[in-house]
Amino acid sequence: MWETLVRPEADRAAGFHAGGWWRNATFLDDLADAARERPDHPAVIAYEGRRLARTLTYAQLDRLVTRFAAALTELGVGPGDDVAAYLPNRWQLTPLYLACHRVGAVVTPVIPVLDVRELSYVLRTARSKVCVTVDRIGDADYGARLAEAAPDTLAHRLVIGDAAASGAVDFDEFFVRTPWEETHTVDPSAALGPDDPALLLYTSGTTGRMKGVVHSQNTLYASVLAVSGPHRLTADDVVSIPNFHTHMAGLAYACYMPLLLGATDVVQDANTDMELLLDLVATHRVTWAYASPAYLVGMLEAQREQPRDTSSVAQVVSGSAPIQPSLITDMRQVFDLPVRALWGMTENGAVTVTRADDPEGWAGHSDGRAEPSMELRVDAPPGADEGRLLVRGASQCLGYLGQRDVYEACLDADGWFDTSDLARDDGRGGIRITGRTSDQITRASGMKVSTLDVESVLTRHPGVREVALVGYPDPRVPSAELVCAVVVYEGEPPTLEELHAHLAGERVARALWPDRLQFMWQLPKNSLGKVLRTPLRERLETEFAEGAPHT
Repeated sequence: MWETLVRPEADRAAGFHAGGWWRNATFLDDLADAARERPDHPAVIAYEGRRLARTLTYAQLDRLVTRFAAALTELGVGPGDDVAAYLPNRWQLTPLYLACHRVGAVVTPVIPVLDVRELSYVLRTARSKVCVTVDRIGDADYGARLAEAAPDTLAHRLVIGDAAASGAVDFDEFFVRTPWEETHTVDPSAALGPDDPALLLYTSGTTGRMKGVVHSQNTLYASVLAVSGPHRLTADDVVSIPNFHTHMAGLAYACYMPLLLGATDVVQDANTDMELLLDLVATHRVTWAYASPAYLVGMLEAQREQPRDTSSVAQVVSGSAPIQPSLITDMRQVFDLPVRALWGMTENGAVTVTRADDPEGWAGHSDGRAEPSMELRVDAPPGADEGRLLVRGASQCLGYLGQRDVYEACLDADGWFDTSDLARDDGRGGIRITGRTSDQITRASGMKVSTLDVESVLTRHPGVREVALVGYPDPRVPSAELVCAVVVYEGEPPTLEELHAHLAGERVARALWPDRLQFMWQLPKNSLGKVLRTPLRERLETEFAEGAPHT
Protein backbone atom coordinates (compact mmCIF):
# COMPACT_ATOMS: atom_id res chain seq x y z
CA MET A 1 0.00 0.00 0.00
CA TRP A 2 2.85 2.37 0.80
CA GLU A 3 5.12 1.37 -2.08
CA THR A 4 3.72 4.31 -4.08
CA LEU A 5 5.40 6.87 -1.82
CA VAL A 6 8.32 9.05 -2.91
CA ARG A 7 10.74 9.57 -0.04
CA PRO A 8 13.62 12.10 -0.04
CA GLU A 9 17.07 10.79 -0.84
CA ALA A 10 19.38 10.05 2.08
CA ASP A 11 21.53 13.18 1.64
CA ARG A 12 18.49 15.46 1.58
CA ALA A 13 17.02 13.75 4.66
CA ALA A 14 20.38 14.19 6.42
CA GLY A 15 20.25 17.88 5.55
CA PHE A 16 16.80 18.19 7.10
CA HIS A 17 18.11 16.61 10.31
CA ALA A 18 21.19 18.85 10.31
CA GLY A 19 19.01 21.93 9.94
CA GLY A 20 16.82 20.88 12.88
CA TRP A 21 13.72 20.47 10.74
CA TRP A 22 13.57 16.71 11.18
CA ARG A 23 14.34 14.81 14.37
CA ASN A 24 14.62 11.32 15.80
CA ALA A 25 11.77 11.94 18.27
CA THR A 26 8.00 11.97 17.69
CA PHE A 27 4.91 13.79 18.98
CA LEU A 28 4.45 10.94 21.45
CA ASP A 29 7.76 12.01 22.98
CA ASP A 30 6.43 15.58 23.19
CA LEU A 31 3.37 14.28 25.04
CA ALA A 32 5.54 12.35 27.49
CA ASP A 33 7.67 15.46 28.12
CA ALA A 34 4.63 17.67 28.72
CA ALA A 35 2.95 15.10 30.99
CA ARG A 36 6.14 14.91 33.06
CA GLU A 37 7.09 18.59 33.13
CA ARG A 38 3.67 20.29 33.36
CA PRO A 39 1.11 17.59 34.14
CA ASP A 40 -1.58 19.99 35.41
CA HIS A 41 -1.33 22.47 32.53
CA PRO A 42 -4.42 22.45 30.28
CA ALA A 43 -3.71 20.82 26.93
CA VAL A 44 -7.24 20.95 25.46
CA ILE A 45 -10.24 23.07 26.49
CA ALA A 46 -13.21 21.89 24.44
CA TYR A 47 -16.68 23.29 23.82
CA GLU A 48 -19.64 21.47 22.30
CA GLY A 49 -22.15 24.03 21.15
CA ARG A 50 -21.79 26.78 23.75
CA ARG A 51 -21.14 24.36 26.61
CA LEU A 52 -17.74 23.59 28.11
CA ALA A 53 -17.54 19.85 27.43
CA ARG A 54 -14.09 18.85 28.65
CA THR A 55 -10.75 20.19 29.86
CA LEU A 56 -7.79 17.86 29.51
CA THR A 57 -4.54 18.48 31.35
CA TYR A 58 -1.39 17.00 29.88
CA ALA A 59 -1.45 14.22 32.48
CA GLN A 60 -5.06 13.40 31.57
CA LEU A 61 -4.28 13.52 27.85
CA ASP A 62 -1.39 11.11 28.37
CA ARG A 63 -3.65 8.66 30.22
CA LEU A 64 -6.36 8.92 27.55
CA VAL A 65 -3.88 8.21 24.77
CA THR A 66 -2.85 5.05 26.62
CA ARG A 67 -6.51 4.03 27.00
CA PHE A 68 -7.38 4.86 23.38
CA ALA A 69 -4.37 2.88 22.15
CA ALA A 70 -5.49 -0.13 24.19
CA ALA A 71 -9.03 0.27 22.80
CA LEU A 72 -7.66 0.23 19.25
CA THR A 73 -5.73 -2.92 20.13
CA GLU A 74 -8.96 -4.52 21.36
CA LEU A 75 -10.48 -3.71 17.95
CA GLY A 76 -7.59 -5.47 16.23
CA VAL A 77 -5.90 -2.30 14.98
CA GLY A 78 -2.15 -2.53 14.66
CA PRO A 79 0.82 -1.51 12.53
CA GLY A 80 -0.13 -0.65 8.96
CA ASP A 81 -3.87 -0.40 9.62
CA ASP A 82 -5.85 2.76 8.89
CA VAL A 83 -8.23 4.59 11.24
CA ALA A 84 -10.53 7.30 9.81
CA ALA A 85 -11.79 10.25 11.87
CA TYR A 86 -14.90 11.80 10.27
CA LEU A 87 -15.42 14.41 12.94
CA PRO A 88 -16.08 18.07 13.70
CA ASN A 89 -13.69 19.86 16.05
CA ARG A 90 -14.01 17.67 19.14
CA TRP A 91 -11.64 17.00 22.04
CA GLN A 92 -11.42 13.31 21.06
CA LEU A 93 -9.33 14.10 17.98
CA THR A 94 -5.96 14.79 19.63
CA PRO A 95 -5.90 11.62 21.79
CA LEU A 96 -7.20 9.58 18.85
CA TYR A 97 -4.45 10.85 16.53
CA LEU A 98 -1.79 10.08 19.11
CA ALA A 99 -3.23 6.69 19.96
CA CYS A 100 -3.01 5.72 16.29
CA HIS A 101 0.67 6.71 16.31
CA ARG A 102 1.20 4.59 19.43
CA VAL A 103 -0.21 1.38 17.93
CA GLY A 104 1.50 1.93 14.56
CA ALA A 105 -1.66 2.81 12.63
CA VAL A 106 -2.11 5.52 10.03
CA VAL A 107 -4.86 8.03 10.78
CA THR A 108 -7.06 9.47 8.03
CA PRO A 109 -8.83 12.68 9.08
CA VAL A 110 -11.96 13.43 7.00
CA ILE A 111 -13.52 16.90 6.99
CA PRO A 112 -17.21 16.73 7.96
CA VAL A 113 -18.42 18.79 4.98
CA LEU A 114 -17.86 15.72 2.81
CA ASP A 115 -20.91 13.59 2.12
CA VAL A 116 -21.46 9.88 1.44
CA ARG A 117 -19.94 9.92 -2.05
CA GLU A 118 -16.62 11.40 -0.95
CA LEU A 119 -16.52 9.54 2.38
CA SER A 120 -17.01 6.21 0.65
CA TYR A 121 -14.11 6.96 -1.71
CA VAL A 122 -11.83 7.86 1.22
CA LEU A 123 -12.68 4.77 3.29
CA ARG A 124 -12.28 2.48 0.30
CA THR A 125 -8.98 3.83 -1.02
CA ALA A 126 -7.46 4.22 2.46
CA ARG A 127 -8.62 0.68 3.30
CA SER A 128 -9.79 2.01 6.66
CA LYS A 129 -10.39 -0.62 9.32
CA VAL A 130 -12.12 1.72 11.78
CA CYS A 131 -14.04 4.97 11.34
CA VAL A 132 -15.18 7.31 14.11
CA THR A 133 -17.89 9.93 13.64
CA VAL A 134 -20.60 11.76 15.62
CA ASP A 135 -24.31 10.96 15.64
CA ARG A 136 -25.46 14.30 14.22
CA ILE A 137 -24.26 17.71 13.15
CA GLY A 138 -27.29 19.97 12.99
CA ASP A 139 -29.93 18.20 10.91
CA ALA A 140 -27.44 15.83 9.25
CA ASP A 141 -27.35 12.21 10.46
CA TYR A 142 -23.65 11.36 10.38
CA GLY A 143 -24.14 7.88 11.82
CA ALA A 144 -26.40 7.06 8.88
CA ARG A 145 -23.94 8.64 6.44
CA LEU A 146 -21.17 6.41 7.72
CA ALA A 147 -23.36 3.32 7.60
CA GLU A 148 -24.25 4.08 3.97
CA ALA A 149 -20.68 4.90 2.95
CA ALA A 150 -18.93 2.05 4.75
CA PRO A 151 -17.19 -0.39 2.37
CA ASP A 152 -16.69 -4.09 3.13
CA THR A 153 -13.16 -3.35 4.32
CA LEU A 154 -14.42 -1.25 7.26
CA ALA A 155 -14.52 -3.57 10.27
CA HIS A 156 -15.78 -1.17 12.94
CA ARG A 157 -18.05 1.91 13.00
CA LEU A 158 -17.93 4.01 16.17
CA VAL A 159 -20.22 6.94 16.91
CA ILE A 160 -19.92 9.67 19.53
CA GLY A 161 -23.47 10.20 20.80
CA ASP A 162 -26.43 8.02 19.81
CA ALA A 163 -24.59 5.05 18.32
CA ALA A 164 -27.52 2.65 18.54
CA ALA A 165 -29.53 4.65 15.98
CA SER A 166 -27.13 3.58 13.21
CA GLY A 167 -26.09 0.22 14.65
CA ALA A 168 -22.62 1.46 15.56
CA VAL A 169 -20.45 1.03 18.65
CA ASP A 170 -20.71 3.76 21.29
CA PHE A 171 -17.35 5.54 21.17
CA ASP A 172 -17.52 7.03 24.67
CA GLU A 173 -18.47 3.73 26.24
CA PHE A 174 -15.81 1.77 24.37
CA PHE A 175 -12.91 4.25 24.22
CA VAL A 176 -13.42 6.65 27.11
CA ARG A 177 -15.11 4.72 29.93
CA THR A 178 -13.68 1.21 29.47
CA PRO A 179 -10.20 0.73 31.06
CA TRP A 180 -8.72 -1.31 28.22
CA GLU A 181 -5.23 -0.42 29.47
CA GLU A 182 -5.84 -2.99 32.21
CA THR A 183 -6.37 -5.63 29.51
CA HIS A 184 -3.84 -4.65 26.84
CA THR A 185 -0.31 -3.36 27.18
CA VAL A 186 0.65 -1.86 23.85
CA ASP A 187 4.09 -2.92 22.64
CA PRO A 188 6.28 0.25 22.54
CA SER A 189 8.02 -1.09 19.44
CA ALA A 190 4.73 -0.85 17.52
CA ALA A 191 4.74 2.96 17.68
CA LEU A 192 5.34 4.85 14.46
CA GLY A 193 8.80 6.25 13.90
CA PRO A 194 9.34 9.86 12.84
CA ASP A 195 9.65 8.92 9.15
CA ASP A 196 6.86 6.34 8.94
CA PRO A 197 3.61 7.20 7.14
CA ALA A 198 1.41 8.68 9.88
CA LEU A 199 -1.26 10.89 8.32
CA LEU A 200 -3.35 10.37 5.20
CA LEU A 201 -5.17 13.54 4.14
CA TYR A 202 -7.48 13.74 1.16
CA THR A 203 -7.57 16.83 -1.01
CA SER A 204 -9.42 17.83 -4.17
CA GLY A 205 -7.80 16.56 -7.34
CA THR A 206 -7.37 18.54 -10.55
CA THR A 207 -8.20 15.45 -12.62
CA GLY A 208 -11.41 14.60 -10.78
CA ARG A 209 -10.03 12.04 -8.30
CA MET A 210 -9.34 13.04 -4.71
CA LYS A 211 -5.68 12.59 -3.80
CA GLY A 212 -4.52 10.88 -0.61
CA VAL A 213 -1.62 12.97 0.68
CA VAL A 214 0.73 11.06 2.99
CA HIS A 215 2.72 12.77 5.75
CA SER A 216 5.15 11.47 8.33
CA GLN A 217 5.55 12.97 11.79
CA ASN A 218 8.74 14.61 10.55
CA THR A 219 7.11 16.37 7.59
CA LEU A 220 4.38 17.53 9.98
CA TYR A 221 6.99 18.62 12.52
CA ALA A 222 8.70 20.80 9.89
CA SER A 223 5.34 22.36 9.00
CA VAL A 224 4.61 23.17 12.65
CA LEU A 225 8.04 24.75 13.17
CA ALA A 226 7.48 26.94 10.11
CA VAL A 227 4.68 28.64 12.07
CA SER A 228 5.71 28.41 15.72
CA GLY A 229 9.25 29.63 14.97
CA PRO A 230 8.69 32.93 13.12
CA HIS A 231 5.65 33.73 15.30
CA ARG A 232 7.68 33.04 18.47
CA LEU A 233 5.08 30.85 20.12
CA THR A 234 5.83 29.25 23.50
CA ALA A 235 4.32 27.03 26.19
CA ASP A 236 2.52 30.09 27.57
CA ASP A 237 0.42 30.52 24.43
CA VAL A 238 -3.27 29.67 24.13
CA VAL A 239 -4.32 28.95 20.55
CA SER A 240 -7.74 28.70 18.94
CA ILE A 241 -8.46 27.62 15.37
CA PRO A 242 -11.99 27.39 13.93
CA ASN A 243 -10.79 25.65 10.75
CA PHE A 244 -11.50 21.93 10.66
CA HIS A 245 -9.08 19.92 12.78
CA THR A 246 -9.42 17.14 10.25
CA HIS A 247 -7.55 19.08 7.57
CA MET A 248 -3.93 20.13 7.34
CA ALA A 249 -4.00 23.62 8.86
CA GLY A 250 -6.40 22.79 11.66
CA LEU A 251 -4.76 19.57 12.78
CA ALA A 252 -1.22 20.95 12.47
CA TYR A 253 -1.80 24.13 14.50
CA ALA A 254 -4.61 23.01 16.84
CA CYS A 255 -3.61 19.42 17.65
CA TYR A 256 0.13 19.08 17.06
CA MET A 257 1.60 22.56 17.54
CA PRO A 258 0.28 23.01 21.12
CA LEU A 259 1.59 19.53 21.91
CA LEU A 260 5.06 20.41 20.64
CA LEU A 261 5.08 23.63 22.67
CA GLY A 262 3.31 22.31 25.77
CA ALA A 263 0.70 25.02 25.15
CA THR A 264 -3.12 25.06 25.30
CA ASP A 265 -5.67 24.57 22.51
CA VAL A 266 -9.22 25.94 22.85
CA VAL A 267 -11.61 23.90 20.68
CA GLN A 268 -15.14 24.67 19.48
CA ASP A 269 -17.16 22.20 17.43
CA ALA A 270 -19.54 24.97 16.30
CA ASN A 271 -16.74 26.23 14.10
CA THR A 272 -18.74 28.85 12.20
CA ASP A 273 -19.94 30.58 15.38
CA MET A 274 -17.66 33.61 15.50
CA GLU A 275 -19.55 35.11 18.45
CA LEU A 276 -18.57 32.03 20.44
CA LEU A 277 -14.99 32.26 19.19
CA LEU A 278 -14.70 35.82 20.51
CA ASP A 279 -16.31 34.79 23.80
CA LEU A 280 -13.69 32.04 24.14
CA VAL A 281 -10.92 34.49 23.32
CA ALA A 282 -12.08 36.71 26.17
CA THR A 283 -12.73 33.87 28.64
CA HIS A 284 -9.55 31.85 28.07
CA ARG A 285 -7.23 34.70 27.08
CA VAL A 286 -6.37 33.28 23.67
CA THR A 287 -3.07 34.66 22.39
CA TRP A 288 -2.82 33.27 18.83
CA ALA A 289 -5.44 32.30 16.28
CA TYR A 290 -5.51 30.95 12.75
CA ALA A 291 -8.63 31.63 10.68
CA SER A 292 -9.46 31.62 6.97
CA PRO A 293 -10.71 34.93 5.49
CA ALA A 294 -14.35 33.86 5.76
CA TYR A 295 -13.90 33.51 9.52
CA LEU A 296 -12.22 36.92 9.75
CA VAL A 297 -15.27 38.51 8.12
CA GLY A 298 -17.48 36.78 10.69
CA MET A 299 -15.24 37.91 13.56
CA LEU A 300 -15.48 41.52 12.40
CA GLU A 301 -19.27 41.36 12.20
CA ALA A 302 -19.55 39.79 15.68
CA GLN A 303 -17.14 42.25 17.31
CA ARG A 304 -18.84 45.29 15.77
CA GLU A 305 -22.18 44.09 17.06
CA GLN A 306 -20.95 43.25 20.57
CA PRO A 307 -17.33 44.13 21.46
CA ARG A 308 -15.38 41.64 23.58
CA ASP A 309 -12.06 41.95 25.33
CA THR A 310 -9.63 40.50 22.80
CA SER A 311 -6.55 42.25 24.19
CA SER A 312 -4.84 38.92 24.94
CA VAL A 313 -4.45 38.14 21.22
CA ALA A 314 -1.02 39.06 19.86
CA GLN A 315 -1.69 38.14 16.24
CA VAL A 316 -4.13 36.44 13.93
CA VAL A 317 -2.87 34.33 11.04
CA SER A 318 -4.94 33.74 7.93
CA GLY A 319 -4.55 31.55 4.88
CA SER A 320 -6.26 28.90 2.74
CA ALA A 321 -7.69 31.67 0.54
CA PRO A 322 -6.46 35.13 -0.57
CA ILE A 323 -6.59 37.99 1.97
CA GLN A 324 -7.89 41.38 0.87
CA PRO A 325 -5.94 44.48 1.96
CA SER A 326 -9.24 45.99 3.18
CA LEU A 327 -9.71 42.97 5.47
CA ILE A 328 -6.28 43.62 7.00
CA THR A 329 -7.23 47.26 7.55
CA ASP A 330 -10.56 46.35 9.16
CA MET A 331 -8.91 43.86 11.53
CA ARG A 332 -6.50 46.57 12.67
CA GLN A 333 -9.29 49.12 13.15
CA VAL A 334 -11.72 46.81 14.97
CA PHE A 335 -9.35 44.57 16.95
CA ASP A 336 -6.13 46.62 16.82
CA LEU A 337 -4.44 43.42 15.64
CA PRO A 338 -2.01 42.58 12.88
CA VAL A 339 -3.01 39.81 10.50
CA ARG A 340 -0.21 37.54 9.29
CA ALA A 341 -0.53 35.69 6.00
CA LEU A 342 0.28 32.02 5.59
CA TRP A 343 0.51 30.03 2.38
CA GLY A 344 0.77 26.28 2.12
CA MET A 345 -0.98 23.20 0.80
CA THR A 346 -2.13 19.85 2.11
CA GLU A 347 0.99 18.53 0.37
CA ASN A 348 3.39 20.64 2.42
CA GLY A 349 1.62 22.40 5.29
CA ALA A 350 2.89 25.89 6.01
CA VAL A 351 5.49 27.10 3.54
CA THR A 352 5.47 30.91 3.72
CA VAL A 353 4.41 33.34 6.47
CA THR A 354 4.56 37.09 7.01
CA ARG A 355 6.30 38.26 10.13
CA ALA A 356 6.50 41.03 12.71
CA ASP A 357 9.36 42.74 10.83
CA ASP A 358 7.24 43.13 7.69
CA PRO A 359 5.55 46.49 6.98
CA GLU A 360 2.11 47.18 8.45
CA GLY A 361 -0.60 45.48 6.40
CA TRP A 362 1.93 43.42 4.46
CA ALA A 363 -0.33 40.36 4.52
CA GLY A 364 -2.61 42.18 2.08
CA HIS A 365 0.24 42.33 -0.44
CA SER A 366 2.30 39.23 0.25
CA ASP A 367 1.95 35.62 1.33
CA GLY A 368 5.27 35.85 3.15
CA ARG A 369 8.71 34.33 3.16
CA ALA A 370 9.68 30.71 3.62
CA GLU A 371 11.63 29.35 6.55
CA PRO A 372 14.98 27.73 5.64
CA SER A 373 13.28 24.33 5.76
CA MET A 374 11.55 25.03 2.44
CA GLU A 375 12.85 26.37 -0.87
CA LEU A 376 10.75 28.38 -3.34
CA ARG A 377 11.13 29.05 -7.04
CA VAL A 378 8.93 31.07 -9.39
CA ASP A 379 9.28 29.90 -12.98
CA ALA A 380 8.24 32.95 -14.95
CA PRO A 381 8.51 33.25 -18.75
CA PRO A 382 11.11 35.76 -20.00
CA GLY A 383 9.93 39.29 -19.32
CA ALA A 384 7.00 38.18 -17.13
CA ASP A 385 6.58 38.91 -13.42
CA GLU A 386 4.27 35.95 -12.78
CA GLY A 387 5.10 32.26 -13.07
CA ARG A 388 4.50 28.78 -11.75
CA LEU A 389 5.36 28.31 -8.07
CA LEU A 390 7.62 25.35 -7.27
CA VAL A 391 8.63 24.23 -3.78
CA ARG A 392 10.74 21.56 -2.10
CA GLY A 393 11.93 20.88 1.41
CA ALA A 394 11.38 19.30 4.81
CA SER A 395 7.59 19.64 5.07
CA GLN A 396 6.89 18.24 1.61
CA CYS A 397 4.67 15.16 1.77
CA LEU A 398 5.76 11.62 0.90
CA GLY A 399 3.48 11.41 -2.12
CA TYR A 400 -0.06 10.38 -3.08
CA LEU A 401 -1.37 7.03 -1.90
CA GLY A 402 -1.81 4.72 -4.89
CA GLN A 403 -1.06 7.53 -7.36
CA ARG A 404 2.71 7.59 -7.67
CA ASP A 405 2.47 8.57 -11.34
CA VAL A 406 0.30 11.58 -10.49
CA TYR A 407 2.72 12.73 -7.79
CA GLU A 408 5.83 12.19 -9.91
CA ALA A 409 4.21 14.21 -12.71
CA CYS A 410 4.32 17.17 -10.27
CA LEU A 411 8.08 16.75 -9.67
CA ASP A 412 11.00 17.71 -11.86
CA ALA A 413 14.37 15.94 -11.96
CA ASP A 414 15.66 18.02 -9.03
CA GLY A 415 12.70 17.30 -6.76
CA TRP A 416 10.86 20.60 -7.23
CA PHE A 417 7.10 20.19 -6.68
CA ASP A 418 4.78 22.10 -9.01
CA THR A 419 2.09 23.57 -6.74
CA SER A 420 -0.23 24.52 -9.65
CA ASP A 421 -0.26 28.03 -8.15
CA LEU A 422 0.94 31.13 -9.94
CA ALA A 423 3.06 33.59 -7.96
CA ARG A 424 5.32 36.63 -8.22
CA ASP A 425 8.16 38.02 -6.13
CA ASP A 426 6.88 40.34 -3.37
CA GLY A 427 10.05 42.44 -3.30
CA ARG A 428 11.06 41.33 0.21
CA GLY A 429 12.24 37.79 -0.43
CA GLY A 430 8.76 36.32 -0.37
CA ILE A 431 5.93 35.62 -2.78
CA ARG A 432 2.42 36.71 -3.63
CA ILE A 433 0.03 34.05 -4.94
CA THR A 434 -1.69 35.46 -8.04
CA GLY A 435 -3.78 32.56 -9.32
CA ARG A 436 -3.87 28.89 -10.27
CA THR A 437 -2.96 26.95 -13.38
CA SER A 438 -5.36 24.11 -12.55
CA ASP A 439 -9.14 23.89 -12.75
CA GLN A 440 -9.90 24.43 -9.07
CA ILE A 441 -12.04 27.02 -7.30
CA THR A 442 -11.15 28.23 -3.80
CA ARG A 443 -13.95 29.28 -1.46
CA ALA A 444 -13.43 31.85 1.31
CA SER A 445 -13.36 28.98 3.82
CA GLY A 446 -10.36 27.53 1.96
CA MET A 447 -12.43 24.63 0.58
CA LYS A 448 -11.17 23.61 -2.86
CA VAL A 449 -13.77 22.69 -5.46
CA SER A 450 -12.55 20.27 -8.14
CA THR A 451 -14.39 21.44 -11.26
CA LEU A 452 -13.94 18.24 -13.23
CA ASP A 453 -15.24 16.05 -10.43
CA VAL A 454 -18.47 18.00 -9.90
CA GLU A 455 -18.98 18.51 -13.65
CA SER A 456 -18.88 14.74 -14.16
CA VAL A 457 -21.84 14.39 -11.77
CA LEU A 458 -23.80 17.31 -13.24
CA THR A 459 -23.58 15.89 -16.78
CA ARG A 460 -25.68 12.95 -15.56
CA HIS A 461 -28.61 15.33 -15.09
CA PRO A 462 -31.00 14.85 -18.06
CA GLY A 463 -31.22 18.59 -18.68
CA VAL A 464 -27.45 19.14 -18.88
CA ARG A 465 -25.73 18.49 -22.21
CA GLU A 466 -22.48 20.25 -21.23
CA VAL A 467 -21.35 22.13 -18.15
CA ALA A 468 -18.33 24.08 -16.94
CA LEU A 469 -17.82 25.26 -13.37
CA VAL A 470 -16.18 28.64 -13.08
CA GLY A 471 -15.20 30.74 -10.07
CA TYR A 472 -16.41 34.30 -9.63
CA PRO A 473 -15.77 36.84 -6.82
CA ASP A 474 -17.43 36.20 -3.46
CA PRO A 475 -19.25 39.42 -2.44
CA ARG A 476 -18.29 38.90 1.23
CA VAL A 477 -14.65 38.10 0.46
CA PRO A 478 -14.06 39.22 -3.17
CA SER A 479 -10.53 37.80 -3.29
CA ALA A 480 -12.11 34.35 -2.78
CA GLU A 481 -14.60 32.68 -5.10
CA LEU A 482 -18.10 31.31 -5.41
CA VAL A 483 -19.05 28.69 -8.00
CA CYS A 484 -21.05 29.25 -11.16
CA ALA A 485 -22.32 26.40 -13.33
CA VAL A 486 -22.31 27.44 -17.00
CA VAL A 487 -24.70 25.01 -18.70
CA VAL A 488 -25.58 24.08 -22.27
CA TYR A 489 -28.99 22.54 -21.67
CA GLU A 490 -30.92 19.71 -23.31
CA GLY A 491 -34.71 20.11 -23.63
CA GLU A 492 -36.05 22.19 -20.75
CA PRO A 493 -33.38 24.29 -18.97
CA PRO A 494 -32.80 23.04 -15.41
CA THR A 495 -33.06 25.38 -12.45
CA LEU A 496 -30.32 25.85 -9.87
CA GLU A 497 -32.58 24.12 -7.33
CA GLU A 498 -32.92 21.11 -9.64
CA LEU A 499 -29.15 20.88 -10.01
CA HIS A 500 -28.81 21.04 -6.23
CA ALA A 501 -31.38 18.26 -5.86
CA HIS A 502 -29.47 16.15 -8.38
CA LEU A 503 -26.18 16.65 -6.49
CA ALA A 504 -27.89 15.88 -3.20
CA GLY A 505 -29.24 12.65 -4.70
CA GLU A 506 -25.71 11.73 -5.78
CA ARG A 507 -24.56 12.46 -2.17
CA VAL A 508 -22.11 15.17 -3.26
CA ALA A 509 -20.93 17.45 -0.44
CA ARG A 510 -22.93 20.69 -0.15
CA ALA A 511 -19.74 22.77 -0.17
CA LEU A 512 -19.09 21.61 -3.76
CA TRP A 513 -22.46 22.71 -5.18
CA PRO A 514 -22.67 25.72 -7.54
CA ASP A 515 -23.98 28.99 -6.11
CA ARG A 516 -25.15 30.33 -9.44
CA LEU A 517 -26.37 29.08 -12.81
CA GLN A 518 -25.93 30.59 -16.28
CA PHE A 519 -26.82 29.26 -19.73
CA MET A 520 -24.93 29.40 -23.02
CA TRP A 521 -25.68 27.98 -26.46
CA GLN A 522 -22.16 26.52 -26.56
CA LEU A 523 -19.05 26.53 -24.39
CA PRO A 524 -15.87 28.13 -25.73
CA LYS A 525 -13.28 25.46 -26.60
CA ASN A 526 -9.82 25.19 -28.09
CA SER A 527 -8.90 23.20 -31.19
CA LEU A 528 -8.63 20.00 -29.10
CA GLY A 529 -12.12 20.41 -27.67
CA LYS A 530 -11.00 21.48 -24.18
CA VAL A 531 -13.28 24.03 -22.52
CA LEU A 532 -11.69 27.49 -22.24
CA ARG A 533 -12.55 28.72 -18.76
CA THR A 534 -10.74 32.06 -18.97
CA PRO A 535 -13.33 33.81 -21.17
CA LEU A 536 -16.11 32.40 -18.99
CA ARG A 537 -14.36 33.67 -15.87
CA GLU A 538 -13.75 37.10 -17.40
CA ARG A 539 -17.42 37.38 -18.33
CA LEU A 540 -18.50 36.54 -14.79
CA GLU A 541 -16.02 38.98 -13.28
CA THR A 542 -17.39 41.73 -15.52
CA GLU A 543 -20.95 40.93 -14.49
CA PHE A 544 -19.90 40.86 -10.84
CA ALA A 545 -18.34 44.32 -11.16
CA GLU A 546 -21.52 45.60 -12.80
CA GLY A 547 -23.72 44.04 -10.09
CA ALA A 548 -25.53 41.56 -12.31
CA PRO A 549 -28.01 39.39 -10.36
CA HIS A 550 -27.58 35.63 -9.86
CA THR A 551 -29.64 33.23 -11.95
